[in-house]
Amino acid sequence: MTFQLIDKLRITTPVCKFQYPKLIEPETKFNPEGVYKIIGVIDVTQADAIATQLDELLAKHKDSLKTQAPTQKFKLVELPWAFEDVEGKPSFIVKAKQKAGGVDREGRRWTAAPALFDAKGQVIKDRDTLKNMWSGTSGRISFDACPFYNPSLGAGVTLRLRAVQVIDLVEGGGSAESFGFSQQDGYTAGQSSDVDRKSTRLNSSHSSVSR
Repeated sequence: MTFQLIDKLRITTPVCKFQYPKLIEPETKFNPEGVYKIIGVIDVTQADAIATQLDELLAKHKDSLKTQAPTQKFKLVELPWAFEDVEGKPSFIVKAKQKAGGVDREGRRWTAAPALFDAKGQVIKDRDTLKNMWSGTSGRISFDACPFYNPSLGAGVTLRLRAVQVIDLVEGGGSAESFGFSQQDGYTAGQSSDVDRKSTRLNSSHSSVSR
């Protein structure tokens, strides 16, 4: 039986923390074509609206399927959103992804990537500037919540990644603060220490005597 699915819903998160962002180079571990993906971690105090939108969409999707096949039982697949504790804080997480490429029904190959915007809403044209993006980066995520039904898998809603706005970029390697280091008096990168300068002068003197 072919089911008529309800319409998808476009959703944009509030400002949230990113986990495991794969926005420049798609992940190819489970898909040779590659998949762009990101997890948004939303503070629970700001999650009511988006959680309600997703739960209501899922409820309408299930009702629609049951209306079309009242006697059929539908298995529900694992949902890409949930309330969880993240690093000890109550949070609401969303997992969005987008295929990096494929082949359409007519045999034509296609590629795609999520749109990227900076904090001012301007398109990030040089995507390589974000190649070192790290978990902890904050911003907003835009995705389509798409109801689906697969006889072998079940019914559910996938979050199809569309765009990301980067507000506060955290890059790989981490900052001094991320390792617990605070500012102290002493050595400054790019400057020689007193010992180094004395050693340089001493070596210079030895060279003059040798000559």
